[in-house]
Amino acid sequence: MSGITGISRRLRQRQAVIAMDGIRDAIEQWRSDQIPVLTSRHQKIFGSKKHAALLAEVVAGRLDNQMSHAEASSALVEASTSLPSVGATPITWFVWENLARAIGCFRASLHFTDGAFQHITALPTRSDEEKARVFLAHLYQGDLERAGQTWHTASPTPDSGDLWTDAGHLLWLLSAGQAGASDHLVGDAFADDVSGRDILVWGPAPTDTPPSLPDDGYVARVIAPGVTGFDPDDAVGGRCDIAYASSRVTKGLIAEDAADLLEPFQWVCFRTDSWRRLSVPQGRTAKNHKRLLPSPWDKTNVIPLAVWDLLHVRDVSVRVGGTTFFASAQAYTPQETRLKDEASGKTDERGSTGLRFERCLSLAHHNLSAHHTLMALLQKAGCVQFDAAGEAVLRLSLEDYMDEIDSLYGVDAV
Repeated sequence: MSGITGISRRLRQRQAVIAMDGIRDAIEQWRSDQIPVLTSRHQKIFGSKKHAALLAEVVAGRLDNQMSHAEASSALVEASTSLPSVGATPITWFVWENLARAIGCFRASLHFTDGAFQHITALPTRSDEEKARVFLAHLYQGDLERAGQTWHTASPTPDSGDLWTDAGHLLWLLSAGQAGASDHLVGDAFADDVSGRDILVWGPAPTDTPPSLPDDGYVARVIAPGVTGFDPDDAVGGRCDIAYASSRVTKGLIAEDAADLLEPFQWVCFRTDSWRRLSVPQGRTAKNHKRLLPSPWDKTNVIPLAVWDLLHVRDVSVRVGGTTFFASAQAYTPQETRLKDEASGKTDERGSTGLRFERCLSLAHHNLSAHHTLMALLQKAGCVQFDAAGEAVLRLSLEDYMDEIDSLYGVDAV
């Protein structure tokens, strides 16, 4: 029975992705006329015919400027109160969460996040896959004791083994080795080089805090489209010893066979193994925390990925500066604004080319609330240090953090 249930769940996930992709494409193309068609076609994914119609009204209303941010947020919160009555599955809750963020209603989306976790923890758990979801729900609800108990009762399968390995390492980090099981890199050239060093992970946002550069350590930075080198006059003197490549820059490097751009870096860390199509002697695939994100369509942000990757090296000190997790008016310095594509050109200081909902759609994909929770847990446990600006954001409650994202991106449909 559990095998059949697993197949059914994966089928619903595929259907959910198809539904979300269609609606997200319609938002990107400003095709409000397509929204009711898509929600009606996939109404079961949204809970019921009534809920599908309500979602269409809210999304189309935002696109056509017929519904304000406050009105849309209120309607979404109201929808979250009635979803339990139609037996909404966790997939349905996470779909609503994602689409609420796609139209800039980040604070309101937390009602769907909470609904998903409450539903997951209330269900009986039989399969290991179900236990994995319960672990993540307890983790994001802040109940580390129950998360640890769930981890210790797991019976990893080929499908869930990697998640439990990541979960065990996270618990080990958060408990100073008292729970879980470490997954440090062993017999690895990168780990051998980095171990014992002070690593400064430097993000693209401006900061008022001058960084203290490591003497015998490394500076790690993100390379992205249009940013494969750094200004020697920037906050860290243009230094980058460890480059973490975004997915888009990796695709571009492969398409243009431009591995020579990576030669200045001591190490180049990639999200996936796709980089192996390039000749990069100092390249490697980073440890990726994607399995620790709540829903299967969540994407990882690169700064948290760099932190997670470096914490797989023994005896390493990790500091982070130049990031506010998008909770500031300027997410990128002028030197680090990204190139979206040749037609659109460079993005602005918030990462936008000016299209409505452009950043909302991107931030929805990268689950800001989950990344905020993970980084706050690691910071609180003493595993990583953030500069004053980053620490101030991580001290915010999720509600206050998402209020900031609303005000910076959501209200004006950035």
